[in-house]
Amino acid sequence: MSELTTSNSVSLLTLILPKESVGIVSKAISEEGAKGIVQISARGSVLNEGGLLQRMFPPPAPEQQLLQALVPNSKVDQITDRAISVGNLDRVGSGAVFTISCNDAHFSQNFPSNIDSGEDDNHHNGSADLEAICCICEIGVEDDSAKAALQNGAPGPTVTFGEGGGIRDKIPLLRITKGPEKEFVWCVVDKSDSDAIFADMARAGRITEPGRGFMYSIPVNSGLINVSSTVSSSAHGANMEQVIAALDDLKGDKEWRQSIDSSKTKSLKTTYLKDLVGIYCIIPRDNYSEVYDAVLDSGAPGVSTNFGVMIDAGSDQQQNEEWALVYTSVGPNSVNELRKTVEDKISSLGIDRFAFYTLPIPRALTYLGG
Repeated sequence: MSELTTSNSVSLLTLILPKESVGIVSKAISEEGAKGIVQISARGSVLNEGGLLQRMFPPPAPEQQLLQALVPNSKVDQITDRAISVGNLDRVGSGAVFTISCNDAHFSQNFPSNIDSGEDDNHHNGSADLEAICCICEIGVEDDSAKAALQNGAPGPTVTFGEGGGIRDKIPLLRITKGPEKEFVWCVVDKSDSDAIFADMARAGRITEPGRGFMYSIPVNSGLINVSSTVSSSAHGANMEQVIAALDDLKGDKEWRQSIDSSKTKSLKTTYLKDLVGIYCIIPRDNYSEVYDAVLDSGAPGVSTNFGVMIDAGSDQQQNEEWALVYTSVGPNSVNELRKTVEDKISSLGIDRFAFYTLPIPRALTYLGG
């Protein structure tokens, strides 16, 4: 395996956009220095407060696209400013942009990036009072988890599709009876609201039950969140204040707010996993299953995967190529060993385009047994 480019001054840039904005925004941020932009299909969330007919035939969720790229800290501000300007992200329902500081990032020579080796003094320690929450749950309960987030004040949770598995999936019978398909519910919220939102999303997704999924939160350095939502049978871009006002009209009064607020005081009676490290590997999709299995075989408690297309790859053929984002989380002392195991697997497969990065995971939740 060729020597990797390594940097401790990298941020993960994430954008949530309506489909019609993807082309112009991705072109703009690429011109500002973002490379290796992965596009993941997503959808918005629906808060259906209508009658029986509306529940039987719910309104369609807003179609969205999630873009992610690793960018040097020195370019974070100019890239995000350009995205906001071109995508009109300061308007209600226009989308979202936020950044998360990586612990470190490692790139193969053939992976598209604009990052040099070494560490600089421009570490992007933002002061945004925001936190990103991800709930990886079984198909069928993702809307319940998204609804719980909306009712607690989260603006427009976004849902993506992927795969996930854990130690239980090593048991042959469970592999046969239970598929790996998972839904990922993402939202970015104020830190002051994050405890209540995290707890209610966990309850709705039944995360503390065996084999149900995994949740975690990540500190956000900077962000502007104006994601669209669908309320009842009327689809429209809305910030959370507008969503709450719409619910006041639907309910006929404001008493429903008291029941929601009171639930915020009910803490989730469970043990959180603290101070983990999230390890992410970006590889061509054709090779992801071997890397996925290698992560599980290395002793990691679980692994998840999202799929997307790299929209700024070099050749026309590569632009149509699917990529996989393979993720797991472990304790800090296990990071280097796990990364070495995955690197050895990648080397044995002859993969020459890949990237690793790690993120801080201050809080996580899953079934712990007992």
